[in-house]
Amino acid sequence: MKNRIQSQHQVASFSWILSRLRHVMAWLALSACALIPVMAQAAQVEATVSKNIVAVNEVFQLTIAIDSNVNPNSLDLSALGENFTYGRPSVSSNNAYSNGTLSSSTQWRIAVAAKAVGTATIPSFRIGATTSEPISIKVLKSANVATSSEPNIKLSSSLDKQTLYVGESARLTVRILIAEQLDQAALVAPEAKGIDIVQQGEDKQAERLLNGRRYIEITRQYQLTPFESGDIVLKGAQFKTSVVKGSRGFGSTLSVPFDKKTDDITLTVKPKPSNFQGLWLPTADLQLDQTWNPSSTTARVGDPITRTLTLRIKDVAQSSMPNLNIDYPSSVRVYSEKPVYGQQNGYTSMMIKQVIIPREVGELRLPPLTINWWNTSSNQQQTTHVDGLTLDVKEGDLSNNVQLPILNEPASQPTVNTANAVEVQMVKDAGFWPWLTAIVTSLWLLTTGFWLKERHKKRPQLSSQQQAQQAPHSAPSTNGQVLSHLLAAVQANQPIQVQSYYQQWQHCDYQADYIERVAAEVNTMMEAHYSARSHTWDNQALLALLGQANKHLLQSVAHEALAPLTPSQSKKNPSSAKGQ
Repeated sequence: MKNRIQSQHQVASFSWILSRLRHVMAWLALSACALIPVMAQAAQVEATVSKNIVAVNEVFQLTIAIDSNVNPNSLDLSALGENFTYGRPSVSSNNAYSNGTLSSSTQWRIAVAAKAVGTATIPSFRIGATTSEPISIKVLKSANVATSSEPNIKLSSSLDKQTLYVGESARLTVRILIAEQLDQAALVAPEAKGIDIVQQGEDKQAERLLNGRRYIEITRQYQLTPFESGDIVLKGAQFKTSVVKGSRGFGSTLSVPFDKKTDDITLTVKPKPSNFQGLWLPTADLQLDQTWNPSSTTARVGDPITRTLTLRIKDVAQSSMPNLNIDYPSSVRVYSEKPVYGQQNGYTSMMIKQVIIPREVGELRLPPLTINWWNTSSNQQQTTHVDGLTLDVKEGDLSNNVQLPILNEPASQPTVNTANAVEVQMVKDAGFWPWLTAIVTSLWLLTTGFWLKERHKKRPQLSSQQQAQQAPHSAPSTNGQVLSHLLAAVQANQPIQVQSYYQQWQHCDYQADYIERVAAEVNTMMEAHYSARSHTWDNQALLALLGQANKHLLQSVAHEALAPLTPSQSKKNPSSAKGQ
């Protein structure tokens, strides 16, 4: 009985639980049905702007929102590009649960600026199945709104002179003052027909405080050189950039285009005067200087003389600098280095260094230099002159020269004077004396050879550079010393010393064709170092030629040293030879 009562009680409890579950499910179903219309009604797209009356390029904010959590890439802004410039949108999403209601939203904030004056329409935007309403924006000129919307960029230019001659240069200075954040800025050079325009140097950048505002100042200079006469209009320099705006509270930035030019300038270019003679060189100032090294009025054959000419011309392009051609006499060799150009304080400078080597003894007149030019300040022709130099050229230092054997000459055969011929007797058996003499002579030669070899090993060796450095301090007194100094100078690649020692050495007794080959190599060396088309010079060919002379010189010295050791025929005992 008791068990039956418990079973009935369990059935009643289970029924009560099922009843409660039915009520909960019904309530959830009713709630879901009520929530669906609410969500469908809230998923609407709305577009708003921070202002609807703006100036051209004035930045304002466009906000697009939808009461739903959607993909941030579901909004297409390309329709804005027709009438507006816009930046990258800032996207935010939000989910909230309040009073039993779950709400979601997605918002885009975009910095926008109108492109032109008039009425511009922000188009409707579609997200999913819903669209926003279009918005009309009234766009005014910049002068009708607050000046704060104008980018804080100042552009100016100045020309040092507006009246000049053909070929004369003027300097145009362009300055930019910037107090904005820029992106991809560029300065387009001015342009004009009949004028060469070249930028001078690099841009200069500095900070400048103007009316309590800090600016970045950029300065660029152009050199203007007209090649046609008349009134020429110079179109101003153009500054193109994009101003970054909308970063203050907009959550988005955009680049607003900025394009401004400096004022046009009219130049009056005068032609070359019809009565001017010579090379046309218009300038306000021309300076010509020279130095001689050494400055003495005496010189020796082969000694180098350095002439340095410096020409400085105001307001002239480097391409308009004249060529300084000087007609030197044929009694000298002249090697000119490449011109060195420079720019300083409005002057273009050119420095030329010439190495002059006298070749003949006597009076030498080195010519002066005269330049005709047109003074644009006084409007008249002017001449600038530097003097030449008169030298008394003497023989080079050839003291104690020794005649060397002629190179590449076949061994000369001894000639017989038939007028004073002597009778020569043939001896069939000379005995042991010739053998003894040969043995003694061989021993002497061997001993002397070993002694010379050991002496040469113990002699301290100097490098070619040290020999070249010591050579000027000790004047060579013999032909061997001259050749030794010449070899050292060639190995050290010292062209001036080579030329000096060669002038002394070439007077030695050598074959003419051999001297010509050496002279050709010396000229090649000088041209490699001092000609306008300088190049790398290989000294091996000249060393090989001089090595032949050095070899013959050593053979001659060895022969002279060993000759007394050889017994002569006169010292033999003729009686003993006849007796045997």
